[in-house]
Amino acid sequence: NDSSLPRKAETVEILFSDLTALDGRLTEENAVVLDSAGRQVPVQVYTERTGQEKLIFQADVPAGKTCRYTVVSGVREKYDTLVYSRHVPERADDYAYENDLIAGRIYGPALEFPRTLGQDIWVKSTDRLIIDEWFAKNDYHHNYGEGMDCYKVDATLGGGACAPYIGEKIITGDNWATQERICNGPIRTKAVFTCDEFELDRKMCSVTREISLDAGSRFVKISTWFNCNVDRLPVVLGAVQHDVIARTDGDRYIAFTEKASDTSDPERDGDISVGLVVDAAEQDVTAGTMDGHAVLKAVAIPGKRFDVWTGSGWSQGGIASAEQWASAVKDFAFAQAHPLKVTVGR
Repeated sequence: NDSSLPRKAETVEILFSDLTALDGRLTEENAVVLDSAGRQVPVQVYTERTGQEKLIFQADVPAGKTCRYTVVSGVREKYDTLVYSRHVPERADDYAYENDLIAGRIYGPALEFPRTLGQDIWVKSTDRLIIDEWFAKNDYHHNYGEGMDCYKVDATLGGGACAPYIGEKIITGDNWATQERICNGPIRTKAVFTCDEFELDRKMCSVTREISLDAGSRFVKISTWFNCNVDRLPVVLGAVQHDVIARTDGDRYIAFTEKASDTSDPERDGDISVGLVVDAAEQDVTAGTMDGHAVLKAVAIPGKRFDVWTGSGWSQGGIASAEQWASAVKDFAFAQAHPLKVTVGR
């Protein structure tokens, strides 16, 4: 970690082939990661859509320091699964995701309204995985002590999505048409979504999105590929604003806090915080407000991956103030711009 920001439980990715080249005994099932004291840390091996296998674990690295972790073959200890997602056909084709800190859902083809690339934010005050219980109860707009759905989406980008725009009008797109889960816990869940074509300035455009959520993070990574017959596509990473209490615009990030919006009692149900972060590799990113949304304007190249992150927090679930949230989003954006440097060797 050659930055000034200490890293806590930051996910490290290693190509599994780089490890098996050094130790042919390693398999997906027996690869174990040890910290410097010889203690096991949770590990996950999964296969990307590209066919690449990755080993991931989470590392604690103080600012300006180097830490060594060891990968060996062995018997894994049992550890908690803190991240999870699934298709929810019993609720109009929702695709829901959660970890120990946040939860949300993306709308599917069976839902008539809203139709949007955006996502819904569910707030929670427990580190338990609860979405299955909430769907089974079918009463998640009421807080029984562990959280609720009190965020209003309607025909907007909701809690954050990357979408094209024309003039001052955001093209909110459509619900997903197909979905495929790539992996599930204990450290990461990831899924891929395709959308049907929609019209964009007299041209047809389609979208493929990949969402990825890690344990212990308040931020969902969204990678988007636009397929449209143009060379450059103006896009925004946007989230709709309601009764905003505070907002901070920074370098490639926006943090805002507002009263619970989908509720009859916003004071009782507290404040919801939303964060938007665009990959530091993108140029000419500007913050603004458009069509009722907080937006980060940028330019996407059709066919090329465009990475963003959306985050959320709740005043009754670990985010005590707008100031705390603004600091958390700033630190996350900084960490993305200054990733850990990983070296693999004997």
